[in-house]
Amino acid sequence: MRYLRIIIKFPLAILTFIVFILWGALFYILPAKNEAQKRRQLMIVATWGCSTLLKILRIKVEIKNWDVFKSQKNWYIMGNHMSYTDILMVLAKFHTLFITSNEMKAKPILGQICFFGGSFFVERRKITTLKDEIPKIADTLKAGLNITLFPEGKCSDGRGLLPFKSALIESAVCSGVNVLPLCIMYTDISGRPVKADDFLTIGYFNGMPFPRQFKRLMMEKELKAVIEILPPVMTEGKDRKMIKAEIEEKMNSRYNQYLVGRL
Repeated sequence: MRYLRIIIKFPLAILTFIVFILWGALFYILPAKNEAQKRRQLMIVATWGCSTLLKILRIKVEIKNWDVFKSQKNWYIMGNHMSYTDILMVLAKFHTLFITSNEMKAKPILGQICFFGGSFFVERRKITTLKDEIPKIADTLKAGLNITLFPEGKCSDGRGLLPFKSALIESAVCSGVNVLPLCIMYTDISGRPVKADDFLTIGYFNGMPFPRQFKRLMMEKELKAVIEILPPVMTEGKDRKMIKAEIEEKMNSRYNQYLVGRL
């Protein structure tokens, strides 16, 4: 049965990816009045593609505190990160752009999804390039679009959050847009509660080959996750380090509660 699931899911996923690329390429070449409008067009493609992939992979997502998200025009969204499935879920549910690394751009499949989803590709290790990217991100936030950042900078192994990086949080300070922290929690896999050993099936960390990880996920009957929207972090009168500390405390506190009984 597990291999039968791959036979069913894999062709559907590939077909969705092909349609996504074709549709994304079309929206990419369509004229737009400015860069923000171009990214908005690509975001439509990403929302459709990721929503479809969630259905194919049978990933069910529950959003908690949705009314908080609706309370403001747009947000600088930040969440914990352990898998590429985090990206699929957030893109599908929050109608957002992403900030990701230049290394992701070169990855097959994931790189194309990010590119045709209107993502910002940044080199986190070079302050000189970040100084150029931060104003672009801030201007897009000012234009009313949601943007999502994983402040850990890379995927954790699910057993705890990695230290947050603060450089790109400067975009929140420059734009004046408030931060919406998310706690992403995988709760059930194939009808049983997620345990620490399941992070190897769900997660995408430590250079794990994507094809092998994707195969593991397709073999599972279904995956359930909760994205809990935490209390917003206001940016007015704060610098990036103050904002980072507040976000890190909120997300760590909630995620550690989730880990109780799973490790």
